[in-house]
Amino acid sequence: MRHWSQLATRNWRVRRVRTLGALLAIALGTGAVVWVTCCYESVRRTVMTWASSYVGASHLTLESPLGKYDQLPQRLVRRVEGVEGVRHVAYRLVQPLDARPVRRVDLESDADQRKRAAYFTPVVNLHGINLERESAVRTHPIAKGRMLNADDELACVLEALLADDCGVGVGDVLLVWGAARVEPYELKIVGLTERRRIARFQKGLALVPLPVLQQINNKQQLITSIDVVLEDPSRENVRAAAKEIRSVAQRVVPNVNVRSAEIRMRQIQMAQDQQAFVLGLLSCVAMLTALFIILSTLSMGMIERIGQLGVLRCCGTTRMQLALLVLLEVLPLGAVGIALGVPVGLGLTWLTVQLVPEYVGSVTVNTRGMLLAGAAGLATTLVAALLPTLAAVRVSPLEAARPRARRTGKLVVVAVFTAGLLLLAVQHLQVFPLQGGLGPLTPLLEGLQLERSPWFMYQAGFVVVLLYVGYALAAPLAVWLVGSTAVVVVARLIWVRTRLLQDQVGHAVWRSAGICCGLMVGLSLIVGLVTFNQSVTSGWQFPKKFPEAYIWSFEQMRDDADQIVAEVPGVKNHAVVNAVNVIVKERPGLMKQLYRSVTWFLGCDPDTFFDLLKLEFLEGDEASARALLKQGGYVIVAEDFSRSRNKHLGDRVKVWLGQRPRYFRIAGVVESPALEIAAGYFQMQSEANVVASGSVLGTNADLKRLFGVHGVRLVVLNFAPPGLPPAGWPPARDSVEGVALPDYCYDDRLALDHRWERFREQQVLATIRQRLQAPQAFGGSVRELKDEIDREVTRITGLLAAVPTVALIVAALGVANLMTANVASRRKELAILRAVGATRGQILRMVIGEALVLGLLGSALGLGLGVHLAESTTTMVDLMWGYRVDLAMPWMYVLVAVALTIGLCVIAGIIPARHASRTDIVDALHVA
Repeated sequence: MRHWSQLATRNWRVRRVRTLGALLAIALGTGAVVWVTCCYESVRRTVMTWASSYVGASHLTLESPLGKYDQLPQRLVRRVEGVEGVRHVAYRLVQPLDARPVRRVDLESDADQRKRAAYFTPVVNLHGINLERESAVRTHPIAKGRMLNADDELACVLEALLADDCGVGVGDVLLVWGAARVEPYELKIVGLTERRRIARFQKGLALVPLPVLQQINNKQQLITSIDVVLEDPSRENVRAAAKEIRSVAQRVVPNVNVRSAEIRMRQIQMAQDQQAFVLGLLSCVAMLTALFIILSTLSMGMIERIGQLGVLRCCGTTRMQLALLVLLEVLPLGAVGIALGVPVGLGLTWLTVQLVPEYVGSVTVNTRGMLLAGAAGLATTLVAALLPTLAAVRVSPLEAARPRARRTGKLVVVAVFTAGLLLLAVQHLQVFPLQGGLGPLTPLLEGLQLERSPWFMYQAGFVVVLLYVGYALAAPLAVWLVGSTAVVVVARLIWVRTRLLQDQVGHAVWRSAGICCGLMVGLSLIVGLVTFNQSVTSGWQFPKKFPEAYIWSFEQMRDDADQIVAEVPGVKNHAVVNAVNVIVKERPGLMKQLYRSVTWFLGCDPDTFFDLLKLEFLEGDEASARALLKQGGYVIVAEDFSRSRNKHLGDRVKVWLGQRPRYFRIAGVVESPALEIAAGYFQMQSEANVVASGSVLGTNADLKRLFGVHGVRLVVLNFAPPGLPPAGWPPARDSVEGVALPDYCYDDRLALDHRWERFREQQVLATIRQRLQAPQAFGGSVRELKDEIDREVTRITGLLAAVPTVALIVAALGVANLMTANVASRRKELAILRAVGATRGQILRMVIGEALVLGLLGSALGLGLGVHLAESTTTMVDLMWGYRVDLAMPWMYVLVAVALTIGLCVIAGIIPARHASRTDIVDALHVA
C-alpha cells in the first residue's frame, strides 16, 4: 500500500502548481454552489418569514379586489363572526403615509422637523391593529421596548430596521402626516419589532392602534383586511367556509375577495421554486466549468505519464490496478478541494450580504446546500477522472516506447459532433414552433414543444441542459476546424511562426476543447444575462407620444379628479386612469387557481387618453377604438395579451372583479404601452406578487357601470411651459423660503432655467396632490420611472452575472494549468528552439499565443452559446408569460465580457510563458 500511495501522490509533489490549480478549480466550483444556495436560503427564509407573519394563523382572508390598500366597511366583521365554524376574526387597516422617525431631542430643538418636505419624506406602511384580536392571528417579535397595550393612544411600535436607518430608538417620535390636517401627528415609539423585508422597495412598517390610524387618515369604521381562523382547518371545511363567508360578505360588499392561506402560500412557494431553478442553474455553471478544467488537467497529466504507465504494465500491473491508481490520485484532490470550497462559499455569502443587504438579508448557512455542494464537487471530480481512467486502462506495454500522445481520430470527433447537433436539434424543436408540417413526424415533434404548465420550469431547465451539452459535444470539431484559422491570426498578431502554435490545437483537440468549454460556459451565461436584460428593458418602450409626469395612489382618489387637475395652473393637458386588479380568463386547460392571470384593468376616458398618448395599433385603428370604447363593453389589449391567449380584434374576453365576471370585446391590439409595467412596478414596491403580463385597457365608465368602481388611481400629464424664473430666485439659502427648498435649487452645476423648470414641475405635482386631498399619492417624471425600473433590472442582472464570472476565473485556472503542463512536457523542445536561435521574447510570445488562441476559441463558442441562450430564454418567456421582446445585443457589455475572457487567458499564460523563456538550455537538453 505504501508504494501505491507513493505512486499516486508523486504527481502532486512533482507538479505542485498544477495540483494547486486543480484544487482551486474544485474549491471555487464548490464554493460557488455553497454561495448560491446560502444566498437563496437567506432570501427564502426572509420571504417565508414575511409570508408567515403576513398570513399568520388565519385560514381565510377577506380583501377588496381593488388592491391591498382599498377599504372594506368594519361592520363586515360582525357578519363574518356569525358564520358557523368561525373561531376567531381579526382585522386591520394598512395605510401608506408620509412619516418621518426623528429623535426626540432633535424635535425639541428644531421645530422645522415638523415640516413635510414633498418628495423627500419617506412613505411608511402604518398597520392599524385591534390589540385584543391581533395576537390570535399573528405575533410581532419585539426587539426592544414593549408591544402596544390598551392604554396607548398616540403610540407606535416601529420596525427595527427602519429605526436603525433613521437613528431612532424607544422613546423617540414618529411624525405622521395624515389626510385630516397639515401638522403631523406625533406618535411615541414604545417598541421596536423585528421584521425582514422581502424586496429592496418594500416600505418600512409601524404598528399603531386601529382607532388611532383611522383618525389620522380619516378612515373611521374602515379596514383593509379581515383574517378568519376556523375551528376545523381541513381543506374541505376551508372551502365550504369560504363559500359561506363569501355569500355573507357579498351582502355588504358585492365584489369582496375571499382567499385561503393555502393558495397564497402555494403562490409564494411557486415563485420560490422559480427562483431556486434560476439560482441552481447558475451554480451548475461553476461546477460544469470546474469539470472541464479538472478533466483537461488530469488528461494532460495522463499523457505525460503514458511512458510510466507503460513500464508499470510491463512489470505486471493489471488494468484494474492502473484504474485504482488514477482514482487514488484524484479522490484526495476532490476531498481537499471540497473542504476548501465551503469556507470560500461562506466568505462570498458574507461579502454579498455586505454589498447588497437589501437583496440578501443575512448570512444563512444552508446545510442541504453544503451537502449538495459536497456531492456535486465529488461527482465532478469522479466524472472528470473517468476519461483519464479509461485512458489508463487502455495503456499497453508498447506505449513505454512511444510516449508521445496519439492524434485524435477524426471519426470520433465527427461522431461526438453529430451527437451534439442532434441534441441541439431536439432543443430547437422544444423551444421554437414548427414552421410547416414534417409529415408523419409532425405529431411527435409537436409533443416535444414547450407549453405553459405547472411543470414548465423543469422542462425549461431540461432545454437549457440540452443546449449546453449540445455545444459541449460540438466543441471539439469546432476547435479543430476553427483552430487553424485562429492560430494563423494570432501568429501574425504576435509575430510568431504558425507551426510553433499549431501543436497545442492540432495535436490536443480534447484538452483544448475542454479548456474552451470551460471558458464557453462562463462567458455564455454572462452574454445571455446581459442580452436578455437589454432585450427586456428595450422591449417595453413607452409609446412614441407619452406624458411627462405621473401621480399614482394606492387608494382611489376623488371621482372628480379630472376636473380638479384641469384647473391646476401649470398643467397643459392630462388624462386620468383607474387601475384595479382583475382576473382574466386563461386559455383552455390552464384554469388552475395558481395560473389564473391576476392583472390590471386600466380605465380611462378615451378622448383625453388618446390625445395624450400615441399608441401603435397592430389590429384595428385609433378612430374605431375610440368609438367602441365610448360605446361600452370594449377593451384594448397589448400584443403580449393577444398572442398568449390567442385573442384578436372582435374576440370576447372574460374578466372577473371579485366574483363578478363580465364579457368584453377587443376593440384593438396595440404594442405594449408600458402602463401595465409601471402600475405593476408600484405594486412590487409593496410586496412580492406574481402578476401575469397582459393588462386590458377599458374605460372608467365601464368600471363604474359594470363593477361599481369609482375614483382615480393614476394621473398622467404634460406641463405648460414654466416661463422664466422670477427675479431673485432662488432666495438666499439661509432665508425662511430658502431653507424649505431642495438642494438641487442651489446646485450651480445646473443651469438656472433647468433648476426652475424642475422646481416648478414639483410644485405643480404637489398642488395636484393637495387639491385631490391625496397626501398618500406620489409622483414624478415618467422618464425617471422607466429609468428606475431599468436600473433595478440591470442591477439584479449584475448580481446574477457574478456567478458565471467566478466560472470564468475557474476557466482561467484551467488555462494556466494547461500552459504549465505544456511547458513542462515540451521543456526539451523549447531548449532546442533556444539552441537554434530563438530568443526569450519569441518563446514568451509563443506560449502566450497558445493561451490567446484558447481564449479566442472559447470566446467564440461562448458568444455563440450566449446569444443562443438569450434567444431561447426570450422565447420561453413568451411561451410562459406572453411577453415577447426582440433580441437586443448590448455590444458594449458583450465586448467587455469577451475582453475579460481573453484577458484572463493571457494573464493565465504569463507565468508559464516566463518560465518557458527562462529555460536553461544545457539542463533541458540533458532531459531523457
